[in-house]
Amino acid sequence: MQMNIALVAPSPVPFVLGGAEHLALGLQRFINEQTAHRCELFKVSVLEHNLPDLLMSYRTFSRLDLSSFDRVVSTKYPSWMVQHPSHVVYMLHTLRGLYDAYHFMNQPLECDYDTPHAQRVRDEMHRIRSSGETGREALERFFDLVQEGLGGGQLSSSFTRFPGPFARDVVHFLDGFAMQPARMAGYAAISRTVRDRAGYFPAGQQVSVLYPPPRLEGFRCGGDDYLFTISRLDVPKRVRLLIEAMCHVKADIPLLIGGTGPDEPALRHLAGNDPRIRFLGPLTDSQVLDLYADALVIPFVPYDEDYGLITLEAMMSGKPVLTVADAGGVNEFVVDGETGLCVPPEPLAIASAIDKLCEDRSAARRMGEEARRRVGKIGWRTVVEGLLGQELAPAPRARRVLGRQWPHRPRMVVTVTFPVHPPRGGGQSRVFHLYRHLARHFDITLVTLGPADQPRFDAQIAPGLREIRIPKTEAHQAYENQQSQSVGWIPVTDIVAAMALHLTPAYGETLEACVREAHVLVACHPYLAREMCKHKPGLPLWYEAQDVEWTLKQQMLGTSGAALELAEVVRSVEAEAWHAAEFVFACTAEDLQALTGLYGPTRASQLVVPNGFAEDEVRFTPPLVRQRLAKVVGLSGRSVLFMGSWHGPNFEAMDHVRAYAEALPDVSFLIVGSVGLKYAGSEMPSNVKLLGVVDDEEKQVLLSAADVAVNPMLSGTGSNLKMFDYLAAGLPVVSTPFGARGIDIQPGRHYIASETQDFPVALMDCFIRGIDESLVRNASDFVREHYAWNVIAERVHAHLREHLL
Repeated sequence: MQMNIALVAPSPVPFVLGGAEHLALGLQRFINEQTAHRCELFKVSVLEHNLPDLLMSYRTFSRLDLSSFDRVVSTKYPSWMVQHPSHVVYMLHTLRGLYDAYHFMNQPLECDYDTPHAQRVRDEMHRIRSSGETGREALERFFDLVQEGLGGGQLSSSFTRFPGPFARDVVHFLDGFAMQPARMAGYAAISRTVRDRAGYFPAGQQVSVLYPPPRLEGFRCGGDDYLFTISRLDVPKRVRLLIEAMCHVKADIPLLIGGTGPDEPALRHLAGNDPRIRFLGPLTDSQVLDLYADALVIPFVPYDEDYGLITLEAMMSGKPVLTVADAGGVNEFVVDGETGLCVPPEPLAIASAIDKLCEDRSAARRMGEEARRRVGKIGWRTVVEGLLGQELAPAPRARRVLGRQWPHRPRMVVTVTFPVHPPRGGGQSRVFHLYRHLARHFDITLVTLGPADQPRFDAQIAPGLREIRIPKTEAHQAYENQQSQSVGWIPVTDIVAAMALHLTPAYGETLEACVREAHVLVACHPYLAREMCKHKPGLPLWYEAQDVEWTLKQQMLGTSGAALELAEVVRSVEAEAWHAAEFVFACTAEDLQALTGLYGPTRASQLVVPNGFAEDEVRFTPPLVRQRLAKVVGLSGRSVLFMGSWHGPNFEAMDHVRAYAEALPDVSFLIVGSVGLKYAGSEMPSNVKLLGVVDDEEKQVLLSAADVAVNPMLSGTGSNLKMFDYLAAGLPVVSTPFGARGIDIQPGRHYIASETQDFPVALMDCFIRGIDESLVRNASDFVREHYAWNVIAERVHAHLREHLL
């Protein structure tokens, strides 16, 4: 259905043509030129140099009558004061000086309502909030009351201070009134940074992240002759940091600075006579494109940027971006070492990064190529579909995948029976990292099931990858607890999801809404494949078989009557997923063979998609550095690392580790992950340290400081993710041959093979002989080349391309 859309935005006084203005114009142009809808842009001049003028701007927007339009999209304060039954806010940001930047103003947080009129204003704000009123009438009374106080002198000069605590209270009240769910049809933000800022949106509301594309077109990649940055030369952009960094840069490379602004005289003075630093002033579009094209890297180091179109422009030019840890939205695209570099906001750190790129220009080119791939999918089509809540006409480019006509970026919906973000266990890591990299080619939504005591979660957890987590109801959790108790409190979350998902109706409702817009369905594990397919029969089903579930669950559950009943549920859903799928991918070839043996041949295309590791999260530590780091973090003597999640085969391995600790009392055994939770409170040798679940940085420290890693696995299916982390980090690994299954590594060249009973001897041999540097370097290089998640995901995509008809 064709829609008439009103796009509403403020026009700053004095007028500037900045990022917000270009966004509104680009959005309007795309709707009018590339869709069947029609869009009118409404702009109202906004004065915000003092509180009375700002409040008048809020009042003007609240009075706009756009009832003749089918949908209203507002963009920036105070445009969201517009009232309309189909109003979606696409937030750039609030008035930041009264929100997240208020603490820089050295103003008190609390307002002292110390006069009768001030108390009337405070009481009126409280009354409107409590009543839940949403109409213009309530606002008119409020504006009259405030105007009377400001104009008639009944509010002292402390109340007119701008910014100040009264201005902050009033603007927060007005924004909160405008953003009420009863007044809004939907919420969206230009970045995760904006979405996640405190107070920007009502608590508990789903906020879509819709990345807008740059205004410029025609990006290209050329040489690597200089550093180039462009922005308004203002304090928040922190160009000063770059100039200070250049004092420490050893390389003879120019820094070209485009743009003008109030901080320019101070910046020129700071640059002094450094011949490498050049200020280019205002630039034309073609000049900007040419300057991007021949830059080595684009340094962009603002403080808490909302989005940072410079980042997108640089990456679309095939250039890496050098940024800092507190740059805000920039870091939604800059992945350190992959698409650019991210360092502390300090001149020395920035200088070191510049010298690093100057010394290794091939690395800069690789990061630039990866950056261009990462942002290539960002465009207005996704934004407009998100704002209108409907899929637009198919893009001109289309393709047939597995015999079906799909758009250029198909939408994939994946069912998962556990939370994914942040990834801590092996299964979570596989899901997060595999689909994070597949999101270069698909728009992916993970619909996950969470604990009953946690809130609903809906967020973009990586570019192109969204997780919607539905908490189980109390009834669902109680039934799960009952089933778990019947088999000795073994976790049965996934099996119960297949049996009793109706007890959490919100999951089915959410899945149905996601599937409605999908082009392909993926069952991660077999348990929710049936639920997914019932919502949109005929869509292709892909089945990710992380394990041979029936075999695994039989080993875990035992042979009681309750266990056999649960195992039969597993057998049924696994067989159904196996035969219904058009594409099956498993961790090992052995798993695919086992599934064929259990359930017979399948019509599905099959692929081994091995486990892997996140290359950007695991650093290689050379042996000498490892020894020094162990002393720094307090690991005295010899140490052995074992990592594992709450998983039956890991418990079996943990029993062996405890025996090794008893046999080697002078060696510290470090146990990482939820596997250790089972043993908390039980009697353990004093040299066993149960560290529990750790974050990524803590895990990296342990991987960099331990002497040896062990993997005494004897059961399970799939392969062990811990092996990749061990090997990539440069840890010598003692493993059973079974523990190394599914990984094409060789004993003696990549790891030390041993039977479980011989591990103490193998460990002592490592300690006595010392670390074999060739072994750990061979292992790290090998897994980085073949088992990094980005490499694995591209192999999956290549397999799919072979099926294009």
